[in-house]
Amino acid sequence: MTTLHPLRTKSRKISWKDNLPHSTDYDDRFFQPNAIEETNEVFIQGNNLLNRWKNNNSRNFTIGELGFGFGLNFLITIKKWHEESAKNNDMWLDYISIDCYSLKIKDFKRVFESFPELREFSEEFIKSFPIETNGYTRISFPKYKIRLTLIIDEAAKALESLIKNENNKIDAWYLDGFDPSKNPAMWSDSILKKIANLSNKDSTFSTYTAAGFVRRGLEKNNFKVNKVKGFGNKRHKLQGVYTNDTRPHKSKQLPGKVAIIGAGLAGSCLAFKLAKYGVQVDIFDKNKELIANPMASMYPKFSLGTDARSFLLTQAYFYSYKFYTEILESFVNTGILFLNNNADRDYWIKRINKLDRDDLFQNITAEEINSKNNLNQHYDGIIIKYGANISINELNNKLLNTKNIKIIKDHDFIKYQLEEKIKIIFKNDRFYDDYSHLVICSGDSIKKIIPNIGIKYGAIAGINEKSLHKIKYPINGDGYVLPESNKINWAGSIYSNENLFKNNAIDFEEIIKKNSHILSNQNKNNIKRSWIGTRASLPDYLPVAGQIENNKIFTIGGLGSRGLSLAPLLAEVIMNDICNIPSAISNEIRDAISPLRFK
Repeated sequence: MTTLHPLRTKSRKISWKDNLPHSTDYDDRFFQPNAIEETNEVFIQGNNLLNRWKNNNSRNFTIGELGFGFGLNFLITIKKWHEESAKNNDMWLDYISIDCYSLKIKDFKRVFESFPELREFSEEFIKSFPIETNGYTRISFPKYKIRLTLIIDEAAKALESLIKNENNKIDAWYLDGFDPSKNPAMWSDSILKKIANLSNKDSTFSTYTAAGFVRRGLEKNNFKVNKVKGFGNKRHKLQGVYTNDTRPHKSKQLPGKVAIIGAGLAGSCLAFKLAKYGVQVDIFDKNKELIANPMASMYPKFSLGTDARSFLLTQAYFYSYKFYTEILESFVNTGILFLNNNADRDYWIKRINKLDRDDLFQNITAEEINSKNNLNQHYDGIIIKYGANISINELNNKLLNTKNIKIIKDHDFIKYQLEEKIKIIFKNDRFYDDYSHLVICSGDSIKKIIPNIGIKYGAIAGINEKSLHKIKYPINGDGYVLPESNKINWAGSIYSNENLFKNNAIDFEEIIKKNSHILSNQNKNNIKRSWIGTRASLPDYLPVAGQIENNKIFTIGGLGSRGLSLAPLLAEVIMNDICNIPSAISNEIRDAISPLRFK
């Protein structure tokens, strides 16, 4: 297996005939002009999906696919699901697809010009089109009650990762690799064994191929295989069912009421996601009023290795970007500017440039920076093209003003007791005892469970100065300065082990010094507002998100200064776990951020 980099993707080698793609790597077609009829017959009818959807009593149904290609099977499935099943019930369709090549939007658009009957669904997909990365991408389509988990990786590696999470079990397989004679690796016994290990009891499969070694491999791995009439001029195809009846089918029903400790960004994102899925949520906060950081920017601190950290930071950042564009009407993509003002930053920028990703990164000179932002500084830099300045109060209000969420303030968490239902105890002898799950998202509350977590106090300053109001995007140097909002440019940050809430000892001079290249003409008299908050982090600088105890107690924390970039994805992960939904992240990332790594 090769080692992938999250941002160094592979492109398909294709040729075009009548606006339809042909793979030059495998000398095979992706599909033919009557592809909609073919997919309906081979995959949807071959897996008896319409009847199974109609009679399914679980909260979700999961399709697994080898070979996403141009997403044709996926969009045809959305169309059929929307027409036949999802209009009058609460069931969701999970679609997990694996491919070793990333998508190109120009190729996708070209393909779907030939299928006008799929226009509604292709347009929805284009709105949420994944940014080109390796690894996992999770895209939700609430309008159709569909979640797509797209995995860009080698099939064997991707399947092995999926196997390690029980929520990833597949109900129906689309085995859509190229012709087995041209792509034998996709049909190897090792791959077929992994498919069997991922299959639910009574899971079905269907495939175009009728190759003898494929049939024998599936039979060897406990599939009952039927060779039936093929589509069109093709003589035969294979379809069948998994027959290992010793494996129980995991129930996928809504959980009971969920309690969340901490109404910060992580807790609010989680409450929102659970509530949108139909779960009743009580979210507790120790403060009498919910007051968040007034403004913050997304912080794309990409780690440019090939380890779980690198994949997490990349996936989380682009997931968050898509999340905010969907839920915030005020969201305006400005990009994020990093100044090349020290040796570490210079090294990082040089590595970024070697990726050759002009779609994501843009070098910019000091002269251009100064001209666009009315500044007089002397550093060149690099722009991350996706990112923005966000009002955290606006975001939290949007998240928490959602049906199924109850906010309970002025409740300081002490401990929990795991009984038939979870009992949560707060200061002043208050308690609640009717929860199926508990998620602890407040840093100081997490510390009661994970002593390794460190709590620091941070402060930012709000500057009222007209000359700064022309700053176009968040600018990061040793500190940062944000674009104007309500006539204030927020600048930060300082960190302290001392409780700044008690002594209000904000060192405004340090904030100005950190941003001296931008704030050279400013002094503390121009600072009209300030804000103090806490930052929780762990020794390895990775967050925690996962199970604490008994599949009922979970936590999200240790996000440090990257809350905007990490919280939405980590909330999705915990929502998946609580609701028995296929995971949005790889098992490697799951292990890297597990709270149990400190046990």
